Amino acid sequence: MSEKARSLFVLAVVSMLAFLSCRRPVPSGAGEGPIVVGVVAPFFTTPGEGIRHGVTLAVDEINKAGGVSGRPLKVVEVNDEFSPAKATLAYQSLAGQQHAVAVLGFAGSDVFPVMEQLSRYGVPVLGTGVSADRLTEMVGQEPARYGRFFRVMHRSSELAAVTSGFLRDYLHGALGLQRFAILVEDDIWTKSMRDEWKKTIASMPGASLVFEDTFSPETTDFAATFRRIASSKAEYVLDASSRVPSALYLKRWSELKGPLIGAIPTGAGTRKYYEEVGPGGTGVCTVGVIPAENNPLTERAAAWHKAYVERFGDPEYTSAYSYDAVYILKAALERAGKTDPAALSIALAKTDQPGVMGRYQFEASHHPKLGPGFRVINMLQYQLPEADGYRVIWPRERAVAAFISPVWWRGKAILKR
Repeated sequence: MSEKARSLFVLAVVSMLAFLSCRRPVPSGAGEGPIVVGVVAPFFTTPGEGIRHGVTLAVDEINKAGGVSGRPLKVVEVNDEFSPAKATLAYQSLAGQQHAVAVLGFAGSDVFPVMEQLSRYGVPVLGTGVSADRLTEMVGQEPARYGRFFRVMHRSSELAAVTSGFLRDYLHGALGLQRFAILVEDDIWTKSMRDEWKKTIASMPGASLVFEDTFSPETTDFAATFRRIASSKAEYVLDASSRVPSALYLKRWSELKGPLIGAIPTGAGTRKYYEEVGPGGTGVCTVGVIPAENNPLTERAAAWHKAYVERFGDPEYTSAYSYDAVYILKAALERAGKTDPAALSIALAKTDQPGVMGRYQFEASHHPKLGPGFRVINMLQYQLPEADGYRVIWPRERAVAAFISPVWWRGKAILKR
């Protein structure tokens, strides 16, 4: 090799090493500075603030206790504004320039284009605000391409199974309700929910779907919708919302004295809900994915809820998942012994971690197990006109109260009780 060729070869090697050293940090070790954790969320929204506050609470606890192997965690947040393009740029920046060891959060469909960047950047994503089943299907079908994604949250089919069981065994079987309406936000995750509810209603003797509608995330006035529901003579409305705070439509529901309602109303079960809807909101049902004294998903639920409320106010449905995700990441970093993304992903896949939502173990699709000994999901009902007025009513083995009706309802629910 000539001297000139040798010089060019050395220059190329040096340039490549410089590029790689800028792109990824040196593997971890005690005393090497903060470990960067990226957070992507739509700021000032229900899921976004839950993600941010849940992460902050856990990071502050961990740093106060000495960090991860002596190194503090440092959070770098990016507001994606529910924009897939901004979410993608956020992930690329956090993974490529900010040297984040992992990126937490995301809410809604903005995560899908990020999935296409995983094999390029390699930095794991812990999704704490995304429930679409398609995400875990992608991991299962193409693990080499999408295997750096880990969901730390429920998925839509789990919510569909819980609420469909409640619909079939409790609303229809125990209370004798027959005429149902479906009202959901127009999004990817609600389609499977809607389909499962329709299939369940079709399987129930004498039951019928008398009204069905979807609403845009920009919807602000639901008066006409509830008048149409009233005209259908529906006895119960199955609802699902994410970006639209449920208090927006439940307030109108209570003003118009609508039929029984509840399934997945985002924001219900919080102090904000009580302040906006008040005593008129009693009788609303909801899935219970916020750990609290009145929703004791684990023994740590009450203490976690108290600490969160004292600092940030009411938790959101993403709060506890985001909190647990940080501790899952901490344990994985300690097992891996370094921040290398491949080693960290292997360690994440071996997770066996207690959390405030339950015990976490990932399936092959990188979705956490559900069921006794792991995570559970309750159905709650807003029964007392106060901020903490929810009670577990289903499943039967965990119920602490029976179903009640709004004060204006005089239907089969009361007669059958």
